[in-house]
Amino acid sequence: MNDQTIAARIDRLPISPMHRRLLFILAIPLFFDVGDIFTFSNAAPALIKYWGITNGQIALATAAGFLGMAIGGTLGGMLADRIGRIRAMMLFTAIFSVFSLATGFATGVPMLVALRFLTGLGIASATVSVITYIAEIYPAAVRGRWQSWAMVIALMGITVTSWVARLVIPMGENGWRWIFVWGAFGLPFLMLAQHMNESPRWLLRVGRRHDAEASLHRIEAAVERWNGPLSEPPPQPTRPTAPTLGWGALFSPAYIRPTLSLCSIWFFQTIGFYGFMSWVPTLLARQGFEMVHSLNYITLINLGALPGALFAVFLSDRWERKYSIAAVAIAIGLFGLLYGLSFEPVAIVIFGFLAATMMDTFSALAFAYTPEQYPTDVRNSGTGLAYGVGRLANVINPFVISAIFANFGYRLVFAYIAGAWVVTATIALAFGMKTTGRSLETISDQPAEDADIALPLATKATQ
Repeated sequence: MNDQTIAARIDRLPISPMHRRLLFILAIPLFFDVGDIFTFSNAAPALIKYWGITNGQIALATAAGFLGMAIGGTLGGMLADRIGRIRAMMLFTAIFSVFSLATGFATGVPMLVALRFLTGLGIASATVSVITYIAEIYPAAVRGRWQSWAMVIALMGITVTSWVARLVIPMGENGWRWIFVWGAFGLPFLMLAQHMNESPRWLLRVGRRHDAEASLHRIEAAVERWNGPLSEPPPQPTRPTAPTLGWGALFSPAYIRPTLSLCSIWFFQTIGFYGFMSWVPTLLARQGFEMVHSLNYITLINLGALPGALFAVFLSDRWERKYSIAAVAIAIGLFGLLYGLSFEPVAIVIFGFLAATMMDTFSALAFAYTPEQYPTDVRNSGTGLAYGVGRLANVINPFVISAIFANFGYRLVFAYIAGAWVVTATIALAFGMKTTGRSLETISDQPAEDADIALPLATKATQ
């Protein structure tokens, strides 16, 4: 058994009820991860009203959450490559759930800021672990589609969280606390995850060959129970076992291209995505819209989450992902700019809805695209680094947006956001790798081949 034989055995599997059940389990932490990112933006208007917090304090709390995500994504990705995909998902889901619950009991701005930081640590790490696991378990031909299906469920977290906020925040001066209690409802995942199979790819690379075979056998047996006898995997070239790669390999000549391009894509899309989604309620409130109306508008806008992810299901494996990512980024920039130029309620909702729809299409595509580009040894680490660098952008970005709004007004904020999406599209087109429909091992070899670095190959085939 080697990396290529595991890939061939996984990639020849038909989709079965096992894959569908697994998807719903994996979507639980993603649902609350995604929903929690927007809890503070929904709570902010109430905190302005009842605590009298300033734009600067909102920016500080938002930045603290994203700093936690930046550190959590990077360090959590490294830890997940050491302890395994399942244990990492369980650990990080527990972290963000517990600290989200604690945020509901915050007694002041310093405590609120600290708890948003700690919640962010868990959110980023859990998200990175889940999308890496999906990339390693689902067949290459439909990997993007099923990553998008996970996001269909996960992005409902935005809509559901918005509706929960709409119900609980107007209840009174402590209504906002319940939105953070809601963020702890992902804890049942810990029980369900104990019955999942660890990634055979990861098990093999850490030297647990027998465990890798056992895990892969259980996956194949579950598929056979529903789909009948499986076809034999095609012969694969025998390759000597490659040395184990460490975190530093992300910056080696073989992998510097995907590392820099993915970090850049995540950096600029974070400016665009969270610049829009995290600040819309507050900016509406500052523009004079009442809190209840502001919440109504953002709730309607966030209904775009589900159709956006569904569009990604349709798009992901039909067209090369780098081109899809670029086209969707341009559309987001256009709709976001038109939103910023609109002050009529109908136009605000329409353009906001279209921008939100495309942003959620982008999220699903990016979540599929990122873990595909690294070898198993550093797949979580590379994905976590790109995710973390992206979130690091928003440590500074809230202060930039706050300053733009204070000095230049509402419209220029959205011109700035649209520009970030144009840069994202340009990077994807110029430097992104082609990944759609290819095995993970083939993709992760490509940067080395492009850099003219020899890969050890033998001439015989293994069955």
